[in-house]
Amino acid sequence: MLNEIRELLDLAMDREIAAEAFYIAGQRKTTDPGAVELMRELAAEESKHYRRIKALKEDGLNSQKLPPGKLADLMLSEYLLDTPISEAATLQDVITAAMKREQYSQEFYAKMTQLSENKAFQQLCERLMQEERKHKAKLEIFYDDFFYKEN
Repeated sequence: MLNEIRELLDLAMDREIAAEAFYIAGQRKTTDPGAVELMRELAAEESKHYRRIKALKEDGLNSQKLPPGKLADLMLSEYLLDTPISEAATLQDVITAAMKREQYSQEFYAKMTQLSENKAFQQLCERLMQEERKHKAKLEIFYDDFFYKEN
């Protein structure tokens, strides 16, 4: 495996650890039970994502395939302001912060794709970007369903 791919995988694992820590810390910052539960679920998702990336590094890039197909992109996070998680954080604040984190991660991997001419590196960035897209889509659909229900 090329050094730049190993470095990217290490960086991706570090980002997942940081995201998991963000959600774990956030659970202690709010008293909203829905927000706490969502952050618990998001922390578990980030931990699972870390293990998936670690398996890619240990078993090789071809060890895991991502499901084909388009993901919904409601682009809600692009129109929302990043919200810090505080004691007064609501479920909406937590979902917004989570969507923004996934958006930033997706943008990060999109930029990383452009840094190398190596096809394996670019495919890995695409794979990681798709994972972030999947998380963002899940959060955006949840947000849309929960906060924009038709009467």
